[in-house]
Amino acid sequence: MKPTSAGRRPVSPDAETVTASGVGRELRRLRKAAGETQAETARIIGVTRANLTQWETGKYLPSTHNARQLDDHFRAANALFTLVETARSPQEHTPPAVGDAGVVDTSRSLLQVFHTVGAKLAERLIRDEHGKPLGWRQNLQKKTPPTVLSTAYGISTMQLVGDTYLDLHPLVENLHSRRSEFGWRGRPEGRWPETTAAVVDALFRVGTTLSADDGLRLLEHSLDPFSNTRPYLLATTLQTAVRLRPDAPLTDRLIDDLLATRLEFDGLRLWPEKNEAGLVAPEPSVAHTARAIVVLRDVLRNRDDRNDVREAADEATQWLVDHTHPDDGVAEDLEKPRPDGDGTARIIIRHFTSAWVVQALATAPLLPLPRLNRALGTLWERYDADQGLWAWGSGDLPIWQTLDAVTALRSAALAVAAPPLSPPGTSGTTP
Repeated sequence: MKPTSAGRRPVSPDAETVTASGVGRELRRLRKAAGETQAETARIIGVTRANLTQWETGKYLPSTHNARQLDDHFRAANALFTLVETARSPQEHTPPAVGDAGVVDTSRSLLQVFHTVGAKLAERLIRDEHGKPLGWRQNLQKKTPPTVLSTAYGISTMQLVGDTYLDLHPLVENLHSRRSEFGWRGRPEGRWPETTAAVVDALFRVGTTLSADDGLRLLEHSLDPFSNTRPYLLATTLQTAVRLRPDAPLTDRLIDDLLATRLEFDGLRLWPEKNEAGLVAPEPSVAHTARAIVVLRDVLRNRDDRNDVREAADEATQWLVDHTHPDDGVAEDLEKPRPDGDGTARIIIRHFTSAWVVQALATAPLLPLPRLNRALGTLWERYDADQGLWAWGSGDLPIWQTLDAVTALRSAALAVAAPPLSPPGTSGTTP
């Protein structure tokens, strides 16, 4: 069996796990066997060379549509398509959990949960009177129009759980049509870089005619001086930048800016909610520190020339392991001057803290299982089995929360064979 990384348990005790990296190696082998360059294959499939490069290096998986096209092009007799879909699906095996009374809980598997997520999101897709898909709402149970940001979140979630539930390409075309010179506006006032970062990330997950250079330019144009005071905005933008091009000047700039937002707390440099002049008694933030760790580990997976990044991630991870505060969600108030100078623009951002803690711990060099399991327990507390999605404490169903949960659970599934990956107390029947 092949371990997921040095010092960690294998993903499954029964079989070798198919990963995005494995898909990339096979795709590269097939392309070279066909005697084609990346540019030639990309042109035939109808994507950019940057897309193909990211598939071959394991950064993203091809969408179901593109996987089928690649399989047909290379005459792989469904083998490549099956490999992609296997890598996209989380592990089927989930061992039973034993409760306090010694009773075995036969929970549904993580794969079944993900199937439910895909089906439920497909049901909640908003369409016009002609049946054309328009996107998703930010809060899935409110009667509000779909937004660019929530649609990007929906596309990314469907890619993670397997996008066979619907055709994502009309949604991708819709996102392309709503692009402006500053990227994408997901909010009514001003430029908010997390919107452009989320859209660019979603487009590259599915396959896009947008080049990596264009994506980086849009990310850079979406930033403003306010962004440098907020670890959330910097980390979100950096996460997309490092996936597009880890050695780009913008990537280095964002790394430096993110590291600069740390403050010293009891001899440790950690991330607060914000770093701006005039702060009174700031405190380290679990959500922001965990999010920063996740993106810094992404940097380290792609390059080894930043010892300052490794030191920052290791120091923050140790604090996260030792920290005893609950990993519940928190809200952040973002308020900045309007571009026209007329007052301020204000939005409230919510963070699914436990999901980011799970991701941060799952990428640690030495996996801290007890702390990981505690964060997973908090994550599952927000799972609404009736809705098949994750819910905020108020009962809202924000689409971003399900994306964060699915991302975290996939990360945990790749890190360890048997954490509590199933929702406690659910039926053992397949949805």
